[in-house]
Amino acid sequence: MSSPPGYQDPFETWSAKFSRKIKENPWVPIGCLATCGALAMSAAKLRAGKSSDMNFWLRARVVLQGLTLVALLAGSMSIQKTRKEELARLNIGEDGLPQIEATTELAREKKKEKERLEFEERLKAAQATTEMEEGLARRFVKGPAVHRERREDKPHPAANATTAAVKKSESWRWWSKSGGSGSQESSS
Repeated sequence: MSSPPGYQDPFETWSAKFSRKIKENPWVPIGCLATCGALAMSAAKLRAGKSSDMNFWLRARVVLQGLTLVALLAGSMSIQKTRKEELARLNIGEDGLPQIEATTELAREKKKEKERLEFEERLKAAQATTEMEEGLARRFVKGPAVHRERREDKPHPAANATTAAVKKSESWRWWSKSGGSGSQESSS
């Protein structure tokens, strides 16, 4: 019995997953090894002092990296296409529901209704929890954390006082007289 398309075994070991990925797309590990080989050759040529050979291997590394990326993209597109074909062969939609016309719409409506009810339950539970936490906060916590006032409704009382105090200071008078240029002429 084969597993359904797109199924990943949660108990799959690292080595089994690695071998499965290599079987799905063998060009990516080959490209990675070739890229590492080109990098190692460029390092060896650098150490030997052969700059033209080193540049060749560095360019080869860039090309091999590009080919590995193309292999990765092509492999993932191929796997996606294969999975869609398998789903179509099994007559299953991408949402996991059967594609028989008579039951498809009904099954989708049931699924939507179930999701809506689950969401409403979670929302009610969140509202109840919030109300309970606010009640506990009012009962046990005292101070500004509980009794918050909207700042946009009531400006801070010290806001205008600070501005007035700054305007009365000597530096403000100097700044306003000099036109904000920052140069103070000594008038002694």
